[in-house]
Amino acid sequence: METQILKLEAPFDYIYCNGEVGKHIATYIVGESRIDEDGKYTLETHSHPIVQYKDGAKGVVWNRAELTDCEVLCSEDDMRIDVQKFFLLCFQQAESKGEIHNFSWESAADEAEMLKEKLQRYGIGFKSNTSVEEIGVEVGSCRGGYFAQLMELNILHFHYIEPTLEELAKRLTEEREYWEEFYDHVVQIKFTPESSLAEGFVENL
Repeated sequence: METQILKLEAPFDYIYCNGEVGKHIATYIVGESRIDEDGKYTLETHSHPIVQYKDGAKGVVWNRAELTDCEVLCSEDDMRIDVQKFFLLCFQQAESKGEIHNFSWESAADEAEMLKEKLQRYGIGFKSNTSVEEIGVEVGSCRGGYFAQLMELNILHFHYIEPTLEELAKRLTEEREYWEEFYDHVVQIKFTPESSLAEGFVENL
């Protein structure tokens, strides 16, 4: 077995895995070559990130993660992460903990709060490819009154039930305002109708 440390040069990437964020400063490479029974040569390699935490010592090896498991959040030459990528990572992290069930998304929102706090320590902000993000909302009636849910995962996710349309409208307005502020107003959220009851309702929020 052979090992090697590959030192990287600036601008460094900031990477994310298993809920952790670090500056990728080097890679720890482990390689093992073999000759099988047929005389064929095989090489097995593993690449583990070596990171520096904010205000921490350099050289922490992520021994439980390989580079293929990591997501690049941003580079030092552009300290911003796309809002869609951000929320997808939060949703996946919550899902990996077994916390996403039956349209429940509160745990993904909790992950978003924790990840944003970690990013802020490094001075990482948000960006968006568009100034307005159109999000399709389905609205319908149910036993508890009226529901609103998103048709697909985007930069937020919800499924609400309120006794009246007025209360549902208030809830959706609060939800939109919360996430626009959460993303530092780099994107404006516009709800679009995905059902007959949603027409004329979400556009006026």
